[in-house]
Amino acid sequence: MTRTELTKTQRYTIVSITLSASFLAVLTQFLFITAFPKIMAEFQINSTEVQWLTTTYMVTIAIMIPITAYFIDTFRTKTLMFSAMFLYFLGTLIGFLSPSFSLLLIGRVFQGLGSGIMIPLMQTILFLLFPRERRGFAMGLAGLVINVAPAIAPPISGVLIKYLDWRALFYISLPVAGLILILIFLFMDNITRQKETKIDPTSILLSSLGFGGLLIGFTNLQESGLSNMTTVISLSVGLFSLILFVFRQLRVPVPILQVRVLAVPIFALASTIAILSFSLLIAIETILPMFVQNAQEQSAFYGGMIVMPGALTLAGMSLLAGRLFDKYGGRIITIVGFSVLILSTISFAIVLSTETPFFVTALLFMVAMASAALINMPLMTAGINALPDDLIPHGTSVFNTIRQFGGTLGLTFIISFITRAEAGSATINPESYLTGVKTAFVVSSVLAFIGLVLSFFMNRGHKAP
Repeated sequence: MTRTELTKTQRYTIVSITLSASFLAVLTQFLFITAFPKIMAEFQINSTEVQWLTTTYMVTIAIMIPITAYFIDTFRTKTLMFSAMFLYFLGTLIGFLSPSFSLLLIGRVFQGLGSGIMIPLMQTILFLLFPRERRGFAMGLAGLVINVAPAIAPPISGVLIKYLDWRALFYISLPVAGLILILIFLFMDNITRQKETKIDPTSILLSSLGFGGLLIGFTNLQESGLSNMTTVISLSVGLFSLILFVFRQLRVPVPILQVRVLAVPIFALASTIAILSFSLLIAIETILPMFVQNAQEQSAFYGGMIVMPGALTLAGMSLLAGRLFDKYGGRIITIVGFSVLILSTISFAIVLSTETPFFVTALLFMVAMASAALINMPLMTAGINALPDDLIPHGTSVFNTIRQFGGTLGLTFIISFITRAEAGSATINPESYLTGVKTAFVVSSVLAFIGLVLSFFMNRGHKAP
């Protein structure tokens, strides 16, 4: 069913259900961090082991995103969305009832399976439901939902964990997931177009080894460097498998992921710039809480509060950026975004000190997040708009995959400058840590400048070739 065959009420109902499901998926990613101490105490595990709750969830999502294009081509929208939410619901139920840490990990795998399908499916549905001239607004809605979740997850989980058991985190997600399942069954229509596809087990295996291996490798690289054998093996297997996966997609008659979308110049350019912008986004979000705790020697709660105003700014500005895209196109919005991001990263490098007041750091972070909002969703919209409708599922999967893994690599690169500043110190020295943070922000400003230069080659982003 096309958007012209749906009534306005049907379209907005489908959009509401889709955004709600995606919001729940993103929220789940950030809920558990504050619960780690209690989970460690109950299951008698260490900090390295408990981190697998996050790593497992992220690896599962990373494996599912490239395969989702195949699912979208094969299954009806209602069937796929219901299946994704059911997997999420099942994982949440397993986690809620889990008597052991291993079973809790299994629950996180099922949650990741559902979330990995849901996010690219949400973007595909929004692109198909809105005409090209309103897709900026559609991606603004997606950005609003996706960016609000990380902002409200820490305070919600903090309150629940303080007064209740860690299983209280499931008190929210379980009934909401059940309600969304019912709404999908009652009101969801088929939006995507199905076409003849073939399952290729070899491609799925190579995709899983490639993306999963690289994500595990990059995660370990941030913690232990290349001296760790697990890191080296994960990166090697992941890179080799990914190369084989790409070559196979170019040779098989019906690929599970159409990597040829990268032959479209604007899409390839938008994907490249997205690596820079997403690296900067997650790097700044990661550096500031650590700066507050390690350089200014404040509490973890203070570190969480410093990023909340900026996260909410990112959410609100994403919606505004979508409207601006529909009016002015992707090129000018991205140029303005990178220009402001350069100024904010340079300001961080100049202003930050061990005595910088809370409101100054928070204000600079809000400016940085506002500029990131002007870049990220407009970039994706411009890139996907360059593709015909039948390639949108593959475009969203490729774009999300490139952004995720490129962003992870960029984060590792930027954080490495902080690690080098601390080299040789048995304990954290606030002044050395501050020096590393300032260097990281100088490097970030250089990357932002590269993004600015590339942005001048973007077009408005409203028309497919």
